[in-house]
Amino acid sequence: MFSILSSTLIAQENERLHVQSFDGFSNAQYVSYLADDGWPVELLNTAASARYLSDDEKNVVLAMNLIRHNPAKYARLYVQPLLAYFDGTLLRMPGKTPLRTREGAEAVRELYHELMETNPVQLLYPSEGMSLAAANHARYMKRTGNAGHEGRGGMDARLSRHGRWDVSIAENLHWGADNAHDAVLSLMIDDGVKNRGHRINILEPDFKYVGVGIDSHPKLHISYVIKYAVKFTEK
Repeated sequence: MFSILSSTLIAQENERLHVQSFDGFSNAQYVSYLADDGWPVELLNTAASARYLSDDEKNVVLAMNLIRHNPAKYARLYVQPLLAYFDGTLLRMPGKTPLRTREGAEAVRELYHELMETNPVQLLYPSEGMSLAAANHARYMKRTGNAGHEGRGGMDARLSRHGRWDVSIAENLHWGADNAHDAVLSLMIDDGVKNRGHRINILEPDFKYVGVGIDSHPKLHISYVIKYAVKFTEK
């Protein structure tokens, strides 16, 4: 799994090539960058007015909405260029410490081809209750040093403390990435995860509501907790 994906990414479309680090980007900076790439950011930035989210948490929602809105564009801009920087299972991004992966370029190539054939799905909209549940789990992992879905009754119990969900829910966890864009890209690549479960959650067409919590982690630098629901009623 790309537990710590390099924060320097390459984007290329219509013969335009640029290298960009997303570290420390505010939501406004990320929006501006994406607008230059031709994304309809006013539509996709559904968490813009969510005061309960940090800028990086808002950027997680926005990054996932890029994929759901136009999978092929995302594949061309942010997935395909990674293929040029693999040396076997080693990812050698310019100016960054080489990153050892499990599958090498194959997982990235698979993601690219899948996204090129994936239809757009509905956007994700932030939920305050779901975000509180996500933030609580991120704080729990910070306090205990744990890294997993277990704790405080599990995913269902954590979510049910803050509202009522219906149909289905899911949870993605990621550790190590320095910014939202890279965390979401890592979850999409899903290196070393056989069933590509994180990718499936991000692309699930029925999910509409999302909660995000980010906090530091004593062993793994930073935790990203992302919760999904088809239906959710705030408590």
